[in-house]
Amino acid sequence: MYAHGFAIRRGTAEHVHVELDVRGGLPGFSVIGLAGGAARDARERVQAAVLNSGFAFPRRRLTANLTPAVASGGGPAFDLALACCVLAAQEHVDPDRLLRVGLFAELGLGGDLRPLESAAAAAEVARAAGLAALIVAPANHAEACAGGPLSVLGRRDLREVAELLSERPRRGAAAARAAEAS
Repeated sequence: MYAHGFAIRRGTAEHVHVELDVRGGLPGFSVIGLAGGAARDARERVQAAVLNSGFAFPRRRLTANLTPAVASGGGPAFDLALACCVLAAQEHVDPDRLLRVGLFAELGLGGDLRPLESAAAAAEVARAAGLAALIVAPANHAEACAGGPLSVLGRRDLREVAELLSERPRRGAAAARAAEAS
């Protein structure tokens, strides 16, 4: 699985490739390319957010790699990209759709998307990378939109992001009732 994230250093953004390898063996989740404490914190946030959003967490060996490596801090900026890779590995997210979007949000333990600083810089780099869209927390939406032509999508939580990136979005109750009535 593969996703696009963004590291922020002194107000400028850098495109970071987030990849995930899933294999058999003892269950575990490693993050390569983040400093020690940041990697541990990201693993814990992502696992809690996935589980608390109603998804299972794979009982397999997961290895995530961030390229280029992020020397210090920045862990929360990759939460959404890491979680979406985990969801793609379980077929909750379409990997092809995941390749076309940038992901820039911290995850709360309950799966809510939290804003990050420098969303405009992340949007600028996403645009330059040729991505179709950037998904951010609602509080970052206006800032990320200010930079020019890029579809910026504000979502509240991981479940909404998964629905957006899935092959078959779940229909809301009103749409389901309308379909049943026809």
